[in-house]
Amino acid sequence: MENEENRPTFKTYTQEMTEAHQEGQQSLRRKQKERKIRKKRKKLNMLKRIFRFLIFLLLIFGVYEFVMLPQWYLRQDAFSNPDPETVSIMNNKIVPSSVLYDAIKNVRVKKYPIFIMPVRPIKKELFKIPVVKNVFIRRYGFPARVQIIVRERVPMAVIKTDLKQKPIAFVTTDGVMITNARYMDHAQSSNTLVILAKNPNFDKDWTPKRVEYIDKISKSVETYSGEKVEYVDMNNPNDAYVKIESTNIRLGVLDSSVFDRIKRIYTILPQIDGVEGTIKYIDLSWDKVNYLKMQGKKPEQNENESSKENKKNEIRR
Repeated sequence: MENEENRPTFKTYTQEMTEAHQEGQQSLRRKQKERKIRKKRKKLNMLKRIFRFLIFLLLIFGVYEFVMLPQWYLRQDAFSNPDPETVSIMNNKIVPSSVLYDAIKNVRVKKYPIFIMPVRPIKKELFKIPVVKNVFIRRYGFPARVQIIVRERVPMAVIKTDLKQKPIAFVTTDGVMITNARYMDHAQSSNTLVILAKNPNFDKDWTPKRVEYIDKISKSVETYSGEKVEYVDMNNPNDAYVKIESTNIRLGVLDSSVFDRIKRIYTILPQIDGVEGTIKYIDLSWDKVNYLKMQGKKPEQNENESSKENKKNEIRR
């Protein structure tokens, strides 16, 4: 009896089949919806990819058109026929602008946008000028133009044959001798040592090291005298003179003892104010004896002078 009661009836079987069919229909509809959603997503993703590709093409085209604008390119004759609006040169004081423009006139303008245009050919030509120490180049667009900033070497000393004439050469602080006449107009300044020389031989006698040695002597004179050196007279290489604000100083031969002789200046200068007459120069060319050369008179030695007039003019070391 129990087995017959537990045995599924036809009604129960039919009901289960109906529920299973309904679940199958629902599952089918769900799968169909999911399939439609996947198809829509695929179409949407495809449209997105196409849209991104079109935007990429438009971007490439826009960049190309922007780069190809003529405002990005220098004229083909920008250097051969320069004008200050296209190629400007700044910070040059010694080298004339005409010389700098002439140096870069053969630089070829390649078909590159200004922001990637090579500047090495410009620098290469400008570095051939001995006064030019460094070059900085700025590039600008709209319109395309180049700004050249020149850094020149600083003159340490100028060499002249006459005070009223312009220099015939100068030596820079980094030890370069410049003898080209077209760089001499603005080589001298208030901080530049002036050296007078007669027919100097720049190939042999007058070297940068010699000028540096004279400059060192000049600075030593300024230190012990407290006055600025106006010029150094080297017309006779074996009898050098230094002109300071108050008087002339004769140093004679610029040998190894010259710095010891220069040290005596600070004890001599305070005494010359009490000397009668016009002083031509102070003679420090001797190792242990100082001389005072009076205008129109012979030098007076500062050892064992008997005359009272000579005692007024003597300078003791």
